[in-house]
Amino acid sequence: MQSNLSSRFLSARIQLLLIGLLTVVLDLTIFRFLLATAGSVADLPMASAHMTSFMLAAVFGCLLALIGPLNHLAKMPRLPRFLTWLLIALLILFLRGGLLASLVQMASVPLITAQLIAAVFSGVVLFGAITVFSFYRPTDHSAPEKSLDAVFLLITAYAVLLRLFYLGAPELLFEEAYYWNYAQHLDIGYLDHPLMVAWLIKATTSLLGNIEFAVRLGAFMCWFVTAYCIFKLTLELFNRSTAYRALAIMAVLPVYFSFGFFMSPDAPMTACWAMAVYFFYQIIVNEKKHAWLGLGIAIGLGLISKYTIGLLGAAMVLFLLIDQPSRKWLTRPEPYLAVVIALLLFSPVVIWNFQHDWASFTFQSQGRLASKFSFSLPRFIGNVILFLTPTGVLSVFAIALSRKPFLANMASFSQSPTNQLGRNYFLLAWLALFPVAVFAAISLFRASKLNWTGPSWLALVPLLALLLTPKLVTTSVTTSTRLLAWCCRAWMPTLVICLLFYGASLHWLSLGLPGVGYPKNMHLIGWRTLGGEMEQLITQLEQETGEKILVVGMDRNKIASGLAFYRTRYIETNKEKTSHVPALQTASEHLFASVGLMYEFWFPLVQQHGKTLLLVSNDRNHLQTNRVLERVKTAGEISEVIVSKNGQPSGRYYYRLVKGYQEKSTANEPSDTGDGGSSD
Repeated sequence: MQSNLSSRFLSARIQLLLIGLLTVVLDLTIFRFLLATAGSVADLPMASAHMTSFMLAAVFGCLLALIGPLNHLAKMPRLPRFLTWLLIALLILFLRGGLLASLVQMASVPLITAQLIAAVFSGVVLFGAITVFSFYRPTDHSAPEKSLDAVFLLITAYAVLLRLFYLGAPELLFEEAYYWNYAQHLDIGYLDHPLMVAWLIKATTSLLGNIEFAVRLGAFMCWFVTAYCIFKLTLELFNRSTAYRALAIMAVLPVYFSFGFFMSPDAPMTACWAMAVYFFYQIIVNEKKHAWLGLGIAIGLGLISKYTIGLLGAAMVLFLLIDQPSRKWLTRPEPYLAVVIALLLFSPVVIWNFQHDWASFTFQSQGRLASKFSFSLPRFIGNVILFLTPTGVLSVFAIALSRKPFLANMASFSQSPTNQLGRNYFLLAWLALFPVAVFAAISLFRASKLNWTGPSWLALVPLLALLLTPKLVTTSVTTSTRLLAWCCRAWMPTLVICLLFYGASLHWLSLGLPGVGYPKNMHLIGWRTLGGEMEQLITQLEQETGEKILVVGMDRNKIASGLAFYRTRYIETNKEKTSHVPALQTASEHLFASVGLMYEFWFPLVQQHGKTLLLVSNDRNHLQTNRVLERVKTAGEISEVIVSKNGQPSGRYYYRLVKGYQEKSTANEPSDTGDGGSSD
């Protein structure tokens, strides 16, 4: 009987394999038909073509599988099964869009070859998922728990692959291009951030070239450090199954998905924050004195990533004072050695500040406090909801408000003694909520930034992971609050919705979505083409005038950073021979009595006298103000350039050639243009 069932299952899997092959062939055939209809590869809308071919083929294949060989072995009725398959197909569609975009845009693989690779990949993944999710029947008694572990590992793997496939596909954010300019002016300190982001970008771009993938690779790698530390922390607190759920949260939660994709100072700082939390747990709970060495290194590296980690250090010091058993460490040498290590690692930033009249420390302290009053608490709350999702925020409230029932549930998972659970709970909650409370207080009178609280929530991830366990769901319905029970039920749909949103958004940014256009001048969308056009224009103007031209982006740092990067990318990609280096010949609006952040250091006003400038702005009127005209001898005509991506208009910019730049006495006076700048 068992042998007969195994034989039938093997035969059915072979039939399912044949259905998968037929689906791949149909996918390729439809794509080729759409290509023939378009007339040429250049005229083919890649997004709609690959989406249409895959979804039609996937629906056809799923219908065949629905009535086909393994139907009698299915674990669910046909309609829910079919809808589940379509959901999986949609997730795979966005994943393969990233693969297709990377192959065509980054690796320069011919479209037909790239489509073949994408079709085979998506077919294998789709029917592999169909087999596992719908027909696999484990015999182990612990199978339900292991099956859920596999689901969360697959969710983590999907999120990681999604980031990897799209890492080099969308254009950079303005901020990413600005930090790339840090790396082109490599130093041990900068005005608005410490040095780590610049050195990471320099390392990756030196290896792979000045492409988007290389710029973001540091953030991608930092995520693994962050996730590993939280995985280890959760494993020590609870068990491996809960640790897998913590990994899924780290992979999918908007705050950590974005920190692991876009390159910013938050990426390395978050990795250091996670290390610091893990080492502090080892110190407080396991009393490992050698962990002070790791803590000192983590805080030191964090400080040269972003000053914000100082709040975590403050929270740790206060915990040592509040928690009576921990006060003994204050009489031992290890904490003070950790402080020395952290300060030694931080010393390059101190040296840079000393050499530049304490510019960065002043900018981040007095400069922030001197900014205008702004009650931004509602925005702060909105930012937290955006980063954690509504489910995440409600889960934090549930954990805080349902302390006793939550601690009771912790006891069934924790590897710590029962009398230690309350202390563990307080330690994690304190390390998370103290920095959040400080930021909330600041938002009462100053503007709130989106990324402020991002790393703070790391300490709560192990507790949030408990809400994804089936045992807790059962227990919470009877013993915990309704909110806690609702959060347990809401997490899985939240993770799936987040993945669908990320996939659709990244697909839109890379290949586009049928019928969905691009907002005007949104970040650097379409600038791969614009960078080439501007580089050709500048080369032509330099040949005509016989002068070196300084390009000036007419805002605080966005346009200048984007032009420097995408002109450089064009030169390297096309192996153009040129005598100029865009990053060293692109300044900002600080030349015209505005603020330019690091551009004020890189391009001092007195060194630009008499130069010929090409002014670039997204506002025509910005090129004909008195601030501009009184600082130049002659000004040419204003011209327009239209930016497009995937056949859709994405922006409009204006440029003007001016000669004989002269600094005025009013130049470089601080004035907030509202353009924004680097993230805080």
